[in-house]
Amino acid sequence: MRDNSSDMPEIVDACERDGEHFGVVRVVLSGQPAVFEFGIDPAGYKALRNVLQSRPFAETPGVPHKYFFARSCSKKGIDSNLCTFGVRIEGGRGAKTFDFDGPMSLAANLLWFADLETPQEASALRRLS
Repeated sequence: MRDNSSDMPEIVDACERDGEHFGVVRVVLSGQPAVFEFGIDPAGYKALRNVLQSRPFAETPGVPHKYFFARSCSKKGIDSNLCTFGVRIEGGRGAKTFDFDGPMSLAANLLWFADLETPQEASALRRLS
């Protein structure tokens, strides 16, 4: 397991707009940060909200946390569309990888962002920065 978050997609937000659900990630492509919005189903939205509401470092109240997809994912069962995926959470001086449950479709999207190499590969997505 990595001891830092370099090269990990940062999970920035999960939002709902006009009845649709979206995830927001920040990646570094060709040395430049880029933020993308991507569509997710309601189960993916709920999973991302659970991640973003986690505050495991209680000793640092008020300190912002950052969430990074740790490139780990394991399917819950042969016929299941659920998986457990790892998220590195950093807050204050603390950093640790935690497991969360969510749909395979969300984990597949996060893996895709982890493997992304150029902005052109994501040209069909809404880029926020």
